[in-house]
Amino acid sequence: MRDILAHASNHAAPTRSMRYAAETAKIFDASLTGIFVSEPIMPLSPLDIPLVPEIYGAAGQITGEAMAYEPKFHQWASAAGVMRHKWRVASAFFTAALASAANWHDVLVLESGGNAPWASVPMLGHALVTCGVPCFVVPESYARPAAFDSIVIASHGSPESIRAAHAALPLLKRAKRILLIQDKQDDAFSTVDFRPAFSLQGHLQRHGLQFTTQTLDESGEHVGAKILAASEAADADVLVMGAYGRTRFSEWILGGATRHVLDKARLPVFMRH
Repeated sequence: MRDILAHASNHAAPTRSMRYAAETAKIFDASLTGIFVSEPIMPLSPLDIPLVPEIYGAAGQITGEAMAYEPKFHQWASAAGVMRHKWRVASAFFTAALASAANWHDVLVLESGGNAPWASVPMLGHALVTCGVPCFVVPESYARPAAFDSIVIASHGSPESIRAAHAALPLLKRAKRILLIQDKQDDAFSTVDFRPAFSLQGHLQRHGLQFTTQTLDESGEHVGAKILAASEAADADVLVMGAYGRTRFSEWILGGATRHVLDKARLPVFMRH
């Protein structure tokens, strides 16, 4: 985890997710890129067409203000203990900008909660399934500093959950306590008969990780609540899970557990689609 990309929803001051990203960059001696996305402002109706110059003027002003923030960003990042940092301003739609910038990074940090459109569950879900890298989703109300002492992994055998656990190995190797929550049907998604079978438990053991396991008996819409309850009971610093889209023709429509966790989590969630 050498290059961290963090969405800066505010171009005037660092948000909670930006601070979390900086804390994580310091822990891993990683570089930090802050990105502010200035989305195009479209007329709401044909009646707005005469106002197009004013609309583009407002968008240009926001972009200019965001670019002018760069020296303050570098000053803040240095003070936070981050050795290498970059500031980028993108004029594009939110998810397109993040997906393009993510090509240069190992992980993306997003913020959930609040009333901003980019913090909504549908927008976060869209970003998760299009960015191509693992994501930290940090609730805006999360008050604790970034830490990786206690980590919960939620796995139900999907490719997404396996990819999430594998991508989280740098985090897991720092953990003092790891809880692996597995569904009773953990192999339900496998369409290949491997002999011997791949095993997430075996994978973690091969990396020298010690963990305890818990079987999840719940199913359906209650899975997300059970995962969060187990994470809270474990006093977890991070929850690792796959961002699972059940509808492949519309993969931004996430599974119920993913939606619930994105909406209700009170701790950072490390997700991979």
